[in-house]
Amino acid sequence: MLCLFAGGLYSASTTAVPKEPTRSVGLPMDGRLQQGAALPKRGQGYEVMDITMERRHRFGTRELVQLVADAGAQVLRKHRGIPLQVGVLSRYRGGRIEHHGSHQNGRDVDFAFYMRDRNGNPAKPTVFIPFDKNGYSVEPAMKYRFDDQRNWALVSALLQSKRADVQWIFVSDALKRRLLQEAENAGAPASLVRRAQQILKQPKESAHWDHFHVRILCPVHQLPECRDIGPTWARSKR
Repeated sequence: MLCLFAGGLYSASTTAVPKEPTRSVGLPMDGRLQQGAALPKRGQGYEVMDITMERRHRFGTRELVQLVADAGAQVLRKHRGIPLQVGVLSRYRGGRIEHHGSHQNGRDVDFAFYMRDRNGNPAKPTVFIPFDKNGYSVEPAMKYRFDDQRNWALVSALLQSKRADVQWIFVSDALKRRLLQEAENAGAPASLVRRAQQILKQPKESAHWDHFHVRILCPVHQLPECRDIGPTWARSKR
């Protein structure tokens, strides 16, 4: 089925890729997006949250949109259950989004955490829910558990994806420790664990205890118009 979006047509069952290449211009906190690719409402292993659809904040670079679809599908293959819940990406042409300091040039995306209910069943959040160091939801109090297995599977998929180079995964220090412990429990390769230690980060301005915020590096072919801030250790040559 074909549907309209601000830049043309896309297939509801596939990742939307505009005819002209997307371009990320400037910095994530001071930039714009050209020919933004629309992330369809649903895909294999992911679902865009309703508020993101309503506000039309579901656009990104081609690399970011493909990364989201790829990571959601990889987690689903390993762990059946509720699909990855996707929050804010960017506007079609980028620019400022209310209550967000970045997400301006198509290289940022927010994900709700995978979680389980009191009975251990996968649960679907409709909003971002904060979790404490013990993996219990703060609000609503102790109603949900942080799903260590599936959240680590997501981090692992993002860091190993060939779709884009992940620069940061912002998350609270307490949840980072849970993720690294799960990586060890799962027997993850030492090189992957070291990379996760590097890229999982609690930013100074926000604890990120209620969602993942993922940022990818500028693709090489978009430099120098696209600008990174901070370390670029993860950049490939694609």
